[in-house]
Amino acid sequence: MKRILLASAVALMASMVFVGCSDDDKEGTAQVPATGVSLDVTEQTLDIGQTLQLTATPAPVNTTDRVVWRSDKESVATVSETGLVKAVAAGTATVEAVCGTVSASCVVRVIDPYQEYDVISFETSEGLIDIKGKLLVLGDVEVVGGDAAATHKNVFWGKSYVSFYGQQDQSGSTYIDLPLFGTPDDNVWFGSYYSDGGSYKWDTWAGFVLSQNYNTTATSHDFANQFSVYAESGACSTETFAVAYYSYSSMPGYLHTTPTIEFISPRKVAYLYMAPSTLLDTYYKYDSSAVKDRTFSYRITGSLDNASTGTVDVTLVKNGTVEAGWVKVDLSSLGSVDKLTFTPQGIDPLKDFDPAYFCLDHIELVKE
Repeated sequence: MKRILLASAVALMASMVFVGCSDDDKEGTAQVPATGVSLDVTEQTLDIGQTLQLTATPAPVNTTDRVVWRSDKESVATVSETGLVKAVAAGTATVEAVCGTVSASCVVRVIDPYQEYDVISFETSEGLIDIKGKLLVLGDVEVVGGDAAATHKNVFWGKSYVSFYGQQDQSGSTYIDLPLFGTPDDNVWFGSYYSDGGSYKWDTWAGFVLSQNYNTTATSHDFANQFSVYAESGACSTETFAVAYYSYSSMPGYLHTTPTIEFISPRKVAYLYMAPSTLLDTYYKYDSSAVKDRTFSYRITGSLDNASTGTVDVTLVKNGTVEAGWVKVDLSSLGSVDKLTFTPQGIDPLKDFDPAYFCLDHIELVKE
């Protein structure tokens, strides 16, 4: 009996020694101080409401020091624990990544675009008008026909204007194809197409519509998301944005199947923001027919008096990976334009079925 008790006591002591050694090892883990840290961006200009994700790279790679973020002027720009910078007010702030005794910084200049540019961000306060000259209002719209059938909230499109401006095409469908909405000064207009499908009762649209729907969490590819942007809000934290669709149809009368912006008096466009639609994002993630290594962009072509002033390409899908959120696009190289058109690049309209949808917001025009 004494031998059994003695054996148990020895085992217990051995167990305690083992646990004690483990704790000592943990407490005695060697610390590896950071000798340097770098940022992927060291200087950036943001519009109020715009965000910027910074990435810090400490050295050596096995350092035990943790990156801590801070902004010297949080009234101008804030930064999260993960390095997400948000522009709050006009001014200049220095965002710093501190890792132990070393640091790296990014100078963030924040501008108020409404002070520096004439901005079209499709907000209710801007007083946008429809083709009849009346204040446009977003509301519930019903899409009829096939997989696209659904009721969508907070959308503006051309269906209700067919009774006023509708024409008959060769298939018997009633359609409109016109500059559907514009700025209250009657100078900037956005083209839109709508067809009722005739006897097929199948709604189709192209060009531009307006929406207030956002979705970054969809887990399937379907047309329930055709009016949603793959972002948390409009560009620069706004509420309303435009959705655009490039139609592949070659039917006659489709003057605005290519999304088109018209300027009655030519203007210089400094910037605009583009983002993938949720429908585009879910196609590459969940549709088995998607070409997984596709690179897909939109070409923005400026023109003046029917002559091209230049082009700018905006990549929304690279090797099957969809851009996350809004991209600020510099169009200053196009000069004065009376028209902007948006055409897809990297897909063949005759054989590819990639959904040619994108979203547009916050168009910044050089003040005259």
